[in-house]
Amino acid sequence: MLQKKYFWMNLVCFYFLFTLSFEIKAVFSDEIKMIDGNILEGEIGKVNEEAFSFRKEDGSEIDIQLKDVNFISKGNEIIIVNHSKEGLSILRLPKPENISIKNIDYTTTDTLILPGTEIESTEVADEETEQILEFTDDGQPSDTDKKVQSTSEQPSSVSAEEVVQTEEKEVIPPQRTWKGNVDAGMNIKDGNTESATTHIKGSYANIRSLDNIFFDALILYETVTDKATDEDVETANEQRATGKYEYKHTLRLYSFFNQYFEHDEIERLSYRSISSPGVGYRFIDKEHLKYKAEAGPAYTYERFHGGITDEYLGIRIGQYLDWRILDTITFYAKAEYVQSAENTSDWRVDSGLGVRHNLTKSIALSLELLDQYDNTPAEGAEKEDRTLIGSVGYSF
Repeated sequence: MLQKKYFWMNLVCFYFLFTLSFEIKAVFSDEIKMIDGNILEGEIGKVNEEAFSFRKEDGSEIDIQLKDVNFISKGNEIIIVNHSKEGLSILRLPKPENISIKNIDYTTTDTLILPGTEIESTEVADEETEQILEFTDDGQPSDTDKKVQSTSEQPSSVSAEEVVQTEEKEVIPPQRTWKGNVDAGMNIKDGNTESATTHIKGSYANIRSLDNIFFDALILYETVTDKATDEDVETANEQRATGKYEYKHTLRLYSFFNQYFEHDEIERLSYRSISSPGVGYRFIDKEHLKYKAEAGPAYTYERFHGGITDEYLGIRIGQYLDWRILDTITFYAKAEYVQSAENTSDWRVDSGLGVRHNLTKSIALSLELLDQYDNTPAEGAEKEDRTLIGSVGYSF
């Protein structure tokens, strides 16, 4: 009798868990297609003019900016977010059964293609009127939209196969999320003093919906000719590189891992490595103005000429500012502080600020001041090292 009781209890529990799994799956029925092609599944929460909260299937919650979204599938609707120079516009369509936004793409004819279904060929957005179309539950335009549509010819109902047969379409790829630039400069001086200075620097940034990837590098070389001996003397010979990964927990809060490398012959530094994970926060995150600060533990390893090494654990604090003053002019600044936990006098500050002016879409001029201060430099080296460089760059 007791075994029978346990059997029915287990059966009821199994039925409850089996039903609950379907209920949970039903709750997380919303789909988001980002401009970088990523597909997110979960539940849409609070919505405002610029962003909305989104609860993923694993239970974590993130904030998503509307400008990073192409399609939204919610309930019996498909919402298309159209991106234009004037801003964002939204088109809402009834969702056919068994259709996922994974199968939907834009075409050059601005026709929405829903595979295997009878669809209405509808313009995604009218750039002149920026009219936002609303659809009722039965799939018909609302009264407001009928007035707008009455002034233009009504499109005919066609199938996806007919669209493919009547015209050749080109699928528009997801919007590019990465950008970069390569800059170079050279200065030659002749007369009382002969010198030659060259530098190359580059940067890469990939800003995606869930994470960011950054990389930048600098090569600087300078020689001065000694008039007495007619020999070239190196006054600058250094290389720097930084790689960084950021994961967005919300629109403003993120975690990161930062890796820095440096080589400097003048400082007799074979190489310096600073590895630092941590947490950061975007205090200002607007199109024209961005400011963020971050902090975390840091591991520093240094090797100098002669086999001398130094390594220590400490903290790293960084802050970054990007200000687009005009459409073609950007001001940027950064400051990074690294402090040893073992020796309070062992610390360094790496800072820089610059201005970049875009002459064309691809060609730019930049002027940058770099400053490094090491409170415990190598023997014979100065504590502070300042460099002012001007560059002509190519943006891609």
